[in-house]
Amino acid sequence: MRITGKISQVLPLQQGVSNHGAEWRKQTIVVVEADPSIAFPNEVALDLFNDKIPVTQLTVGQLVDVHFSIRTREYNGRVYNEINVVKFTVSNN
Repeated sequence: MRITGKISQVLPLQQGVSNHGAEWRKQTIVVVEADPSIAFPNEVALDLFNDKIPVTQLTVGQLVDVHFSIRTREYNGRVYNEINVVKFTVSNN
């Protein structure tokens, strides 16, 4: 799946070590869909993990093109969705 839009929020970087001893980093951004034909644009929270996090700083207002996957899992009787970035491009416009 894909969304093109502007970053409306950049949440703090999270990092840690997995149970298997691997270090991980996660950055969540919120993107507002840039489709002028939509009266009420969608906002989507997207997770960037490890090498998907750009070297340059992400800022509110940047135009981005994001390819992502959605995964659903169950934990303790509750269902959760994860929206993970597969490919991420920051536009210079």
